[in-house]
Amino acid sequence: MGAWPEMPEGVTDRPGDVWEPLLAVADAVGGNWPRRAREACAALVKASQANDKGSLGVRLLTDLRDHVLIGVDKLPTVAILDRLNTLDDAPWADLNGRPLDNRRLSKMLSEYMTADNEPIGSRNIRTAGGVLKGFFAKDLEDAWARYCPPPPGATSATPLQPSSEPLNL
Repeated sequence: MGAWPEMPEGVTDRPGDVWEPLLAVADAVGGNWPRRAREACAALVKASQANDKGSLGVRLLTDLRDHVLIGVDKLPTVAILDRLNTLDDAPWADLNGRPLDNRRLSKMLSEYMTADNEPIGSRNIRTAGGVLKGFFAKDLEDAWARYCPPPPGATSATPLQPSSEPLNL
């Protein structure tokens, strides 16, 4: 309990969440198990990444972050669906012959958790026209941090927050 095993290079996010307890057990057992477990972990994660074009759920999270909820803290579901279904080169307008709808959007997002460890779900949003169901960016932040690749143009050396230091151009 409380063990934080060293992860093989490149094993992060979901694979890291899965392999972490297995590697902790291998470390506790000792012998050649830590080496064998890390070799298996690295090989399986590498093979999985080579064959995986990215899950639909991660694509949804990434599109929400990079194309839909930019600069807004909440958005009604109808507006989210409109934006997703009009994205070029995105699967949302044709999922098995039908566009993404509110039921499937809610089901897909409920597979991820908020920072408070609650499933992501739609909530009431007050608008000038009344109350609509929608999603809050704050509820998605933990899933974005865990599962999405860095935003376009960001690198590990690029800070996520604006720097207070002047630019040297």
